Amino acid sequence: MRKTSKLTKTKPQPRQRASARALAGDQAMHVLLRVRSENGQTLTAHKEMVAKRGAALLGKMGQAIGPDFKDKLNEQIGRGIRTFLFLTTREGWNGPYVTDRCLLRRVDDTLDAAKQSLVPRYYASESARIKTWFEIASMERLTREEMNRLFVQSSGREIMSVIASSATIFRVGVRKG
Repeated sequence: MRKTSKLTKTKPQPRQRASARALAGDQAMHVLLRVRSENGQTLTAHKEMVAKRGAALLGKMGQAIGPDFKDKLNEQIGRGIRTFLFLTTREGWNGPYVTDRCLLRRVDDTLDAAKQSLVPRYYASESARIKTWFEIASMERLTREEMNRLFVQSSGREIMSVIASSATIFRVGVRKG
């Protein structure tokens, strides 16, 4: 009878798991927000603000993003790592999803009074209900191929396979392509 090594029956060693986590940590983290946009108003208003003032503030109502996620995004930005907010919405009633890539400058819990002029007028009166503010410096529509390179960092699944779920915000990465 042949003996089998105990290593073949055990889970990966802690050092192996740690190195896999370390590799995942090298991947830049981005945020994807699924938005509803009446006749494209959300995207249009923010694009116009960026064109006019060089930046815009986009607010997320409801639950704020977690403090660790916000801090990680701001830390990446501070280190000069290009960090993005991806805005995904349906084009037309029940049409295909489209995504814009927005270069992030900062993520905050509160609205800085000095930056209030960067909030599009159509929802400036709602600022008290907004729990997370994304300061963006550009907006660019992605191609379908670029959209298919976005993936959910926790599962590795392509974002387009989960975008219709009940979640509206995702931690995402971008596969090389």
